[in-house]
Amino acid sequence: MVDNKIQLSDHFTINKLLLFSLPSIGMQLVDTTYQIADGFFISNYISDKAFEAENLIFPPILIVMSVGIMFGTGGSALISKELGEGRKERACSSLSMLVSVIAAFGVMLSAILYYLLPALSNLVGASKDMAPACITYGRILAFFMPFQMLSIAFHSLLITAERPGLGLGTTICNAVVNIILDWLFVAVLGQGMEGAALATGLAWFSSGIIPLVFFLNKKNPIHFVRPKMDIRALGRTLYNGASEMVDAVSYAIVALIFNLQLIRWIGENGVGAYAVSEYVGGIFIAIFYGIAMSIVPAVGYQLGKKNIEELRSLRRNGLVLMGILGAIMSGVSFLLADTVSRFFVGYNEELTMLSVQALQIISISFLLNGITTYFSSYFTGLNQGSASLAIAVVKGVVGPLIAVFLLPLLIGPKGLWYATPVAEVMALIASFLLLFWWIKKEKKGDLPEPDDTVDVDH
Repeated sequence: MVDNKIQLSDHFTINKLLLFSLPSIGMQLVDTTYQIADGFFISNYISDKAFEAENLIFPPILIVMSVGIMFGTGGSALISKELGEGRKERACSSLSMLVSVIAAFGVMLSAILYYLLPALSNLVGASKDMAPACITYGRILAFFMPFQMLSIAFHSLLITAERPGLGLGTTICNAVVNIILDWLFVAVLGQGMEGAALATGLAWFSSGIIPLVFFLNKKNPIHFVRPKMDIRALGRTLYNGASEMVDAVSYAIVALIFNLQLIRWIGENGVGAYAVSEYVGGIFIAIFYGIAMSIVPAVGYQLGKKNIEELRSLRRNGLVLMGILGAIMSGVSFLLADTVSRFFVGYNEELTMLSVQALQIISISFLLNGITTYFSSYFTGLNQGSASLAIAVVKGVVGPLIAVFLLPLLIGPKGLWYATPVAEVMALIASFLLLFWWIKKEKKGDLPEPDDTVDVDH
């Protein structure tokens, strides 16, 4: 059981950092189950074409979901810095305002997504046979989108409230509801894509409501108060969280382009193979992101205290931890590629072999993914949104797009699988260049000052 006494003000050794991150890692791992569960039941109980349709339409859905990531991580950095400065009343006000804005955005984006799904299915390259499944799956999820956006934002905000265990419990509830309903709707009742989407949507609903109830309790460290619009705080949140949103959006855009390139160079089986590698990658990246997300409020708190030694310790220990985990995950992914591929698409030998090849090559990227993810979140915690955004753009947009178009021309279709490792190398170079820039600022004591226009709550 994770020690609930670990606080943002503590000194974080490698062991304590891992312990503090466990609930967040659990949240991220469990949160990946909804698409994996959908993928398993759709692939094995409907058809391989439905499986490919789900993975074609999911990137546009992820783009909308990423708004919750931006508000969650950006709000976490802002609120934790306010807590470190002793501004608890200000932190509660920021929380209330941000959740209200997320809810309003969620409803608006949900309606837009629902309306655009037929056009989006054409954009992602769905064939006439796949388009109805794409539209059906996507429209049901669009209806539940506001709850998912709130759920994603609450992941980070519960860590800031020093209640990561509640976040873990919420995502476990999400996973259990999703898997049970997938089994019931798809495997037992045979409701096809409608059943798979409804199972995921109801799981989103449950994980969005539970944290809302928590923050309504005024006895909690941070809680809801009457929301008051603060354009400056909202702007700071968007600035701080932009890199994480760009990371998610770029992932979705690159996945969309990747799928189109796969159809062009390999065929529709390429989309299925890529999906299998993404399921495995999603599990490992969830661990990396869980750790990285946890350190955002810790870094923000120490920034508010201007504790340079602890900021250096968080940086050093986090990168060591990510390096060790990356080496382990890369090896595991390579060795289990055949087993994992047969679990999802074992009924199709050609698709299985293609999936094994993709997964073994992409496993190289796990050596660096955790380090670059940690760098991006570390800069977010420092309220250096531009630096974090730069890493995210290189890691998620510039690197992959260059590789996905250039490598197939140089070494053939197999080059598509090398796009992710190449992008990670580029992101690592960008991360170290920005680290050198920050170290110079750090040595000068050039840290952001608090907003003196706000009264300090003692």
